[in-house]
Amino acid sequence: MKWFAATALALTLLAPPATAQPGTGQAMDADFAARVEEWTTRPEFLSPLVDHLPVSDRVPSPKDVIGHHAGAPRELTYYAEMLEYYRALAAASPRVSVGPIGRTDEDREMVVVTIANEVTLAGLERYRQDLARLADPREIGETEAQDVIARAKPIYVLMAGLHSGETGPPEMLMELAYRLAVEEGPLFDRIRDELIVALIPAADPDGRDRYVDWYYRHLIDITDDRDRIGGPPYWGKYIFHDNNRDINYSQRSMRNVLDWYLEWHPPVMHDLHESIPFLYTFSGQAPQNPLLDPIVYGELPWFANFEMAQLTSYGMPGVWTHGFVDMWSPGYLAFMASNHNGLIRFYETFGNGGATTMKRHLKTEDNTPEQARTSREWYRPSPPYEEVEWSMRNNTNYSQTAALTALQLAASNPEVLLRNFYRKSRNAVEDGERNPPHGFVIPGGQRDMTRVSTLVDLLRIQGVEVGRADGALTFGAESYPAGSYVVKGGQPYFRLAKILLGNQEFPDDGLRTYDDTGWTMGLMHRVDVVAVDDPAVLDAPVEPIDEARVTGTIAREDEARFGYAVAHTGSNHLTTLRYRLGDTPVEAAEEGFEAGGVSFPPGSFIVEAPAVSDRAGRLRTWIVELGLTAAGLDERPDTATHPVDLPRLAIYSTWGNTQEVGWVRHAFDEFEIPFDLIF
Repeated sequence: MKWFAATALALTLLAPPATAQPGTGQAMDADFAARVEEWTTRPEFLSPLVDHLPVSDRVPSPKDVIGHHAGAPRELTYYAEMLEYYRALAAASPRVSVGPIGRTDEDREMVVVTIANEVTLAGLERYRQDLARLADPREIGETEAQDVIARAKPIYVLMAGLHSGETGPPEMLMELAYRLAVEEGPLFDRIRDELIVALIPAADPDGRDRYVDWYYRHLIDITDDRDRIGGPPYWGKYIFHDNNRDINYSQRSMRNVLDWYLEWHPPVMHDLHESIPFLYTFSGQAPQNPLLDPIVYGELPWFANFEMAQLTSYGMPGVWTHGFVDMWSPGYLAFMASNHNGLIRFYETFGNGGATTMKRHLKTEDNTPEQARTSREWYRPSPPYEEVEWSMRNNTNYSQTAALTALQLAASNPEVLLRNFYRKSRNAVEDGERNPPHGFVIPGGQRDMTRVSTLVDLLRIQGVEVGRADGALTFGAESYPAGSYVVKGGQPYFRLAKILLGNQEFPDDGLRTYDDTGWTMGLMHRVDVVAVDDPAVLDAPVEPIDEARVTGTIAREDEARFGYAVAHTGSNHLTTLRYRLGDTPVEAAEEGFEAGGVSFPPGSFIVEAPAVSDRAGRLRTWIVELGLTAAGLDERPDTATHPVDLPRLAIYSTWGNTQEVGWVRHAFDEFEIPFDLIF
């Protein structure tokens, strides 16, 4: 650690003299003020919220630990250094805590940094329980709900570093954390007293370090955007930019954030990105997903318009809203908030893909002012400049000023946020009870129940309640066998169930969506899903489940004198079994047959007993574990067969685009398919 309490006196003696902030009596860091003025390329790119920094004799600033102020030219911070700073901050301030939320593919620790006043921070568990009550209002009435709202506090999440090439927000959050911990005054007192601010320093820690390496090796000396080159070919282990499209939460880092969200129920989740000039604040333009609560579509422009007005009042140009990203696709990471009756928010702040000050040309011969986002529109009353010298500190100034403005609005209206959060949760429960569909059935006995279990588990990891029927069910004229799964209305996350399981009806052919147009999970998984309009489904006798474990079966196991047949029902797990068997000879049936009362379609595996004699126990274990259907064979089936050889596989990847290849690599790893990666 670069900062120690024992060296505080020496650091004070070496630092320039501090100045006092008018109205607070706090000493201010004169070096910070001078550096920020130097690094900010135009005076209008700075606001009175961030043009100063308090000095503390016991709490370390970012510079004390990482060696530079946030937004310094040519300086990016590695993830381990970020954690070092946050832990030093938490050790010195009773207003800050750091807690783990999981580990990444490359075994880096992910954390959430929590900031509030001392009393709130000491009683976090109580506030977590209060938010859980508002998130699931079935156990409380209106009177108790109002009591909870009166004493609860909203958690406002700020998440950085989901896209590793967007380098500014992880730097900014360190300064914001320090400012929230030490700065005094009405604004900061209100934020600490009325909110719990939660920071995710980097949602993709693996990618952060990889990108910082690349910046220092390849990008640091580029000062004109016409000379820019690409970033590293990949960020995290697999999927690059698509980690913000991981609707299945397949990636470990994304799942860590989801698990934490479902434990703490923050009403607002705010994702900090970089792209367009100078700062875009999301307001949820059309097309909008009609299955979300209408309250969401009032909250989004409420925040965005306040931020646009406030930053513009500070004289900061290029702050705008509306005309960029829509509210249609539910697959963005922060959309987990709106999917769970909270509020998704995000910024796009102008960035250079690093910390080098750069000449940026926004309006070129190849695009119009609107394409360059430099035109004046009703939603962009003070447009960005067509050419600008842009610095990392400009980026820090804009994103931090906007974040503080968002926290100002939230801290001024905590009961509004909490009441809306409760009302959206209550509306979700009541909507499933009052309006069709009242539920969904995923019938048992489908050809491939491993796909069914994957879909059910996708619902369960997101908090959707699913039950399994021990007996047959009938709704209207339709009957469903025992083992069917039922998703009932009348639960807090039934809107999410409808979003994932229903068919998408795009609202207007004249509109374009920023991202996916359709994602119906039954179709994606090749699983039958039935929407049920009969309200009787609300009272269907089912047993709640935590996960949809499919246990494989082996008929006539004691009669396997010839060997085993394993049914080909379309399960990807059959591929896993073949690779686990390695050099064991396996044949595929070219025609269907029956054995032990089990029908085996064409393509089913046949494994002779002598070939598997040394691993028969493992074969049986694998069949059960993988959820496959098999039978012992006392003789060879009367069908033609051919060998199921194990191919040697290679995946070819270019250096320029690894994202699609990354998804393939992830799928191969998930199903234990060995491969070589070649470039």
